[in-house]
Amino acid sequence: MSLKELTGKAINDWGGYETECSCGKKHRLDSAFFLGAGAEENILAAMSVIAPSGCGVVLVRERGYEVEDLKRLLRRGGYPVHEREVSRGDGFAVLENETIGDGVRAVLGVGGGFVCDCAKYIAAFARLRCGMVVRSYSSASFLVPSASIDGGGMPRLFKTDPPKFILCDTSRLGKSAGSANAALFGEIASRLIALYDWRFSSLVRGEKICEEVYEAALGEIDGVLASLRGSGRNAETAGILFESGLKLSALAAIDDSSRLFSGGDTACSLALEMLMRHEERKGRLRGENELLFSVLLLDIYPKVFEARKQEGFLPPPDNNMRLEKLVEYLGANERAAANSLTPYLPEKVMALCDYRIGEYEDELKSELLKFSTRLRAAYKIFRRLYADDGFSLRGYLDVSDAQLCLALAPEMTGKYGALTHLKNMGITDAYLLD
Repeated sequence: MSLKELTGKAINDWGGYETECSCGKKHRLDSAFFLGAGAEENILAAMSVIAPSGCGVVLVRERGYEVEDLKRLLRRGGYPVHEREVSRGDGFAVLENETIGDGVRAVLGVGGGFVCDCAKYIAAFARLRCGMVVRSYSSASFLVPSASIDGGGMPRLFKTDPPKFILCDTSRLGKSAGSANAALFGEIASRLIALYDWRFSSLVRGEKICEEVYEAALGEIDGVLASLRGSGRNAETAGILFESGLKLSALAAIDDSSRLFSGGDTACSLALEMLMRHEERKGRLRGENELLFSVLLLDIYPKVFEARKQEGFLPPPDNNMRLEKLVEYLGANERAAANSLTPYLPEKVMALCDYRIGEYEDELKSELLKFSTRLRAAYKIFRRLYADDGFSLRGYLDVSDAQLCLALAPEMTGKYGALTHLKNMGITDAYLLD
């Protein structure tokens, strides 16, 4: 069965999928799904996937999540529970301080995307399996084989295994707030920017790309846009979005890569989160930020082609200025910020990149145009997921904030894309000038 055919099936049928792909990889999804009304009653069946009865489990949760019912079920099933509360801003050093007893054999996350990243990281550090009980529905990244964890004030991407199971009481989905649905939709639609950056890097820098994963992800996004176009807010919206988000993160797990969730949109959003946190301003959810930046990037990415037509000397990017801004405006630790700076590519490498952009200019422009049409349609759907039809979005992202985040985005994930190329051309330095 091809990946594109797989996306037409319910996510419950994805567990155990395995195939030899034309890209040369052996794709496999080693995760089970326990989804449905009252699914948390099946926690013992889910736990048996990662550890037998009698083994201890570290239960990772964020403050505000009530877990007494789950703990009671686990203890009755013979699983000693060691509870761990995590907070936004906990870095990898904090998470590594988790004492793992001799009898502990599994990690269980309860919450949303942030808790899932923490659970995946703790499990990877302790070499344990992890599972996830989803209670927050604003994220699409549960099965991505990596965890984005704070390191000295800078986001760091750590390779992990995906959770071995996802459990969700879907009867709670209809109670999702409008902002949660908008954030989840925003993260799904913004995978278009991640796909474009993946294509850009494959053509310009020779990064490996799986065409089957690429096409399957694009087909899934198109399906969501078709399902929600004209429907606005209704009882089925949350369920459609949740399943689609799981499918996209499952494709990342199948590819054993976080590339599908590491585009310029995500990098900009991470920079904005740092800025908001440092200035103690109330920000929006990541998926909301990602879609807002995706729309902006539609006007920024064409500069890649415009830059080729400039004559004369182009100064290299000013990493010293970037370091100052990361520390002063985003609150990063100086050493962590310095270690995160993407190095300037040598002149010969840049010359080759420039040549390849010229060689593949028609393909890159055509892809960007197609994605632009999709994203502008997505932005219309996105606004109408709010009770006020997006009125509250006005004035949220001002020009100076947006430019700062666009310039510093390449330092957030380290993945090559159109923004990284524009940085190497010295184009985005102007966004850093006061």
